[in-house]
Amino acid sequence: MTRIDTQRLGELIDTHGAALTLYARQWCRSPEDALQEALIDLLRQTPVPNHPIAWLYKTVRRRAMNLARAERRRVKHHRQACEQRKSWFLPADGMSDEPVDAEALLRRLPPLEREIVVARVWGELSFGQIADLVDRSTSAVHRRYQRALAELGRIMTNQLEDSRQTDEPRPSFL
Repeated sequence: MTRIDTQRLGELIDTHGAALTLYARQWCRSPEDALQEALIDLLRQTPVPNHPIAWLYKTVRRRAMNLARAERRRVKHHRQACEQRKSWFLPADGMSDEPVDAEALLRRLPPLEREIVVARVWGELSFGQIADLVDRSTSAVHRRYQRALAELGRIMTNQLEDSRQTDEPRPSFL
């Protein structure tokens, strides 16, 4: 055979796809991607390998390791970029110097407002760009953004007040 035909490829996927995915999972977080890349490589092989299953295992392993290596590099890069960037959540006067869990705060917003805040603050998109993204008017996006910031401020103030109340010394007779 010069190249593998689609029927044979389908049979390989049906018979060995799950096992190959499980095999790739040992090395990477996206085993399906490793398998897909290996299958594409198999389609390009001329002539077809003598033992396509063994060839697939070897290729899936190599692809999974490459994906894992790329993921480690990406995580390292993001960590370094985060460490080099000035913190957006510095404590104001009288505020606690405890770190702010921005993700937890954002989860408390309605989905559309959360999307707008993330696109504006982290995505650095303009209100016009966000309006196109969420299919709303620019003024509606701006209002929701302002409302979301006010809500985040209220939540943070409440958390600060709660933490101050628990930090106050209790009378010894209680």
